[in-house]
Amino acid sequence: MRTHLLLDQAGDLLLNGRAGKAAHLLTPVVGEEPANVGAWQLLARARLDLGDPAAALDAARSALRLDPGGLESLYLASAAYSATGRHDLAIAAARTGCADDPGNPRLAERLGRALLAAGRVGEAEISLGAAAEFAHYDADIQVAYGVALFAAGRPLSAREAYGRALRLEPSHVRARLELRRLTTAESGIVDAESLVRVSDAYAESLRVPPGGRAPVDRRAVVAHLSAVVLAVSLLALLALGVVDLVSTTAVPTQLSLSLLALAAGAAGLSLLSRRSR
Repeated sequence: MRTHLLLDQAGDLLLNGRAGKAAHLLTPVVGEEPANVGAWQLLARARLDLGDPAAALDAARSALRLDPGGLESLYLASAAYSATGRHDLAIAAARTGCADDPGNPRLAERLGRALLAAGRVGEAEISLGAAAEFAHYDADIQVAYGVALFAAGRPLSAREAYGRALRLEPSHVRARLELRRLTTAESGIVDAESLVRVSDAYAESLRVPPGGRAPVDRRAVVAHLSAVVLAVSLLALLALGVVDLVSTTAVPTQLSLSLLALAAGAAGLSLLSRRSR
């Protein structure tokens, strides 16, 4: 009973974007109950959300060993293989799942995204086009088809696919994100040559290189942004000082204090980020 409650809690944490806490909760569970398929599946999901594809793959393969041919285990193994750049295995796992459950839109989407990650845009467009037709009720598959269409150089058709997804689910986050991305990219399309260039760049952004993408150093990003905020704050304080000297206009004390606080906070965060690296 305790394990069942822990798995329910981990599932809720994943739904609420708290993958780190879910992984922390699940790690001792799989240690104590290594035959618990559901725990391994949830841990694989958590590790994928955390951007740790190697650990996700270990968890997904553990689930697959315990549950050979299980659709969820095949889905997670395919996603983890894609994230590590092992595309033949990702595509094979997704195809096995689709063959076992041909009408499953989630598995059809996984196959299409595995093909896109491998750079096989033409195959992805055909596969997702067929899936979008039979699963016309599924917003996720419409979004995935739109992604493939844009990568194939068909931005207008991609916009239509995103529109279908939003009619099905007006608040669909991924559809809105991809639509904004498409709109931004379209501003750079002025002729056939630029269409090819923009579409190819988008397709390349979807491709995962062998070994997977390099992990993002979040501490370095925080340190850089903090340094930028510090520099801007100090420049603003310097400008206020000049204004105070050469102008009869009084500089509001509260503004100066706010900038000082911002600069101090940015300096502290930058120092902390660099020390923890």
